[in-house]
Amino acid sequence: MTDSMRTQIATALVSTLTAVTEIKYVAYDKVRMLASDFQDWEIPAVQLIDLGDDNKHEQRRAHKTWNFILELVMGDKTSGLISQKDLWNMLEKIERALFATPNLGIAGVIHIKLLGSVTDLHMLAPFYTARIDLQVEYYQPLVDVC
Repeated sequence: MTDSMRTQIATALVSTLTAVTEIKYVAYDKVRMLASDFQDWEIPAVQLIDLGDDNKHEQRRAHKTWNFILELVMGDKTSGLISQKDLWNMLEKIERALFATPNLGIAGVIHIKLLGSVTDLHMLAPFYTARIDLQVEYYQPLVDVC
């Protein structure tokens, strides 16, 4: 069986983000609930969090808009030298990597869309988080090929 479109998209996102040399950990299938669940050597880390999708039925396929968050976790337990500037710079690197190939190189994907981002410097010190809200618009077959 072929992987689902979401799995193909998530795998492409992981591959794209792994190419950003500063990022040490990228995952979608094993989301960690707490920043403290990350080891020092895994930071900066990015994880994909599913928010569901919207569908428009088009005969034998669905036109889908999948909403998700890319959560960025940065921090330094020993020096605490992470700043808002560091988060903004990493967010921009991530966005540039994602939009270098807006269809992620996947047949059926129309494009990825940036909805917004937000940083948080105060909630989880010595960890600092940011999130990027994204959508991927794509077509998914609803029937097998005959």
